[in-house]
Amino acid sequence: MPSPSLKVTGIGIAYPDNSVPTEDLEKLAYKHHDPSPALDKVLAINRRTGIKTHSLLFPLLELPAPSSIKEVSEIFLKDGLELAISASRRALAEANLTADDITHVVATTCTNSSHPGFDVYLAQALGLRASTEKVLLHGIACAGGLAALRLASSLCHAAAFRGAPAHVLVVACEITSTMRRDELARISRDQQVRIGITLFGDGAGALVLSLDPGHPTGAVDGSAAPMRPSRGIYELVNSTHLTVPDSTSDLRIDVDPMGFKPTFSTRIPALTAPCAPLLFSTLLSTLSASCAGPPSAAAPDFDWAVHPGGAAILTAIEAAMALDRTHTQASWAVYEAHGNTSSVSVLSVLDALRRSPGREWVVSMAFGPGVAAEGALLRRLE
Repeated sequence: MPSPSLKVTGIGIAYPDNSVPTEDLEKLAYKHHDPSPALDKVLAINRRTGIKTHSLLFPLLELPAPSSIKEVSEIFLKDGLELAISASRRALAEANLTADDITHVVATTCTNSSHPGFDVYLAQALGLRASTEKVLLHGIACAGGLAALRLASSLCHAAAFRGAPAHVLVVACEITSTMRRDELARISRDQQVRIGITLFGDGAGALVLSLDPGHPTGAVDGSAAPMRPSRGIYELVNSTHLTVPDSTSDLRIDVDPMGFKPTFSTRIPALTAPCAPLLFSTLLSTLSASCAGPPSAAAPDFDWAVHPGGAAILTAIEAAMALDRTHTQASWAVYEAHGNTSSVSVLSVLDALRRSPGREWVVSMAFGPGVAAEGALLRRLE
């Protein structure tokens, strides 16, 4: 049986209105804390990240004190949810779909732990059917965008097996700015060099993955559905996953009374870069026999949409795959303008990539706690 064609038919990205210069972190730090070796070192690292501005829900000077975990959750379910709704509506509009067309929702976040999850509130706000299947992924942080896309692909394939329609709304939402005051306090009090505060920003991203949207699939109630024109931004051709052994202590985000506490070791670039050739070779070697794959297996013949976890991660992957910045320019552009928005970043990179001419075939990668690595092979359709 031929593999069904899975197409990304709409993408929506939503950032807060506040674009905060990176150097503003120093204003906040020295307003509330005295200079110290750890704080001074973190701020020196902040000046070298390569990030020009962070997209933040709150300008730094509007956070008078660290937020409790209760306040963090309330902020996410109000302001974060609004960003997720905005991104989702943009994705639906570009896909030319209504709320009734959505068959599944796959959502992800590492900055909220509410029950019910934000996927339930999102579905209600969008007016999705009560029968729309929902899945909320947790514990995967920066890998979340591609992990959600991988699950969306599996849901589409399951629908194809049943002869059912599938339009999966994939949504990522992260509000990291609430952890900044507590991170500064921890750095100053415990004299720990904690770099998460120099990297993270806020935002939401959404895309629609559709099962061969150029063919009529029938409405959910069994009545005939109108033919929609075949369209799409990317075709999702393959996806894969791997976990680096003995790396759980190197990249983690723990729940804390004052919100979420990110931990990063200096080994992360050295742990993630070797994943790139493994993911790349797996994506090509596990293609369906019925799939017309890329004409070349040389990494420089692809565009690379890599999660911008940090400058060291991007440059290490470029070196591992013999790439230059023409291959990863979308990742750098998102990183410099918004910082690392965790699970949202890779969706934003895919959105940025499709807006400029490039190579037909695209490899996307993201890395999260575990250390877990996600890979996807896509083909430009626009």
